[in-house]
Amino acid sequence: MTSPIDSFVASGGTSGAPNAPNSRYSGISTATLTLADGREVRYLQRRIIPQPEQYATLRQYVTIQGDRIDLLANRQLGDPLLYWILCDANGATDPDALTENPGRVLRITLPAGISTAGTGALTRGIGG
Repeated sequence: MTSPIDSFVASGGTSGAPNAPNSRYSGISTATLTLADGREVRYLQRRIIPQPEQYATLRQYVTIQGDRIDLLANRQLGDPLLYWILCDANGATDPDALTENPGRVLRITLPAGISTAGTGALTRGIGG
């Protein structure tokens, strides 16, 4: 019998599911825990959040009244489901905190581990 987590991972579940390339859990494997009564529980292994300095800054963006993190991710990164990159790059555990105060300067970055070498054309100033 297939466990619910295995089915979820295999099917893609909802958008942003663990096997979707734009998911923060993409590439994170599952593990099994055997309980004292012999039952097996499948779970996604822990995702270690990269430190913000591991992200290469493309540009900065100053938030304005009415900004939403998913809409910013769509405008800045081309996919609303990539909001988690903005969260990680700006050290936020609460996505809404990034846009709740107009005037906050956010770093718009590539995913951790991807360099901006040779992407000078992508680097723009505040407001980009």
